[in-house]
Amino acid sequence: MIRLISGLFKLAVFAVILVFAIYNFEVVTLRFANVYEFNLPLAVILFLVFVLGIALGSTMTWVSKLGIKNRK
Repeated sequence: MIRLISGLFKLAVFAVILVFAIYNFEVVTLRFANVYEFNLPLAVILFLVFVLGIALGSTMTWVSKLGIKNRK
C-alpha cells in the first residue's frame, strides 16, 4: 500500500513539473559577467540548476562522510 501511495505521489510531482516545463518554455537570456550569453528555454535552465544542485549536494555529502571516516 505504501509503494502505491509513493508511486502516486511521484507521478503527481512529475506531472506538476511537466506542466510547469510546458508552460514555461519561453526563451530567456542568461549572462555571465557580460562575457558569456546563453539563450535557453526557462524550463531547461531550471532543470540544469536542479541537476547542479543535486550534484553539489551529493558531492558535499560524500566529502563530509569521507572526512568523518578518516577521523575514526
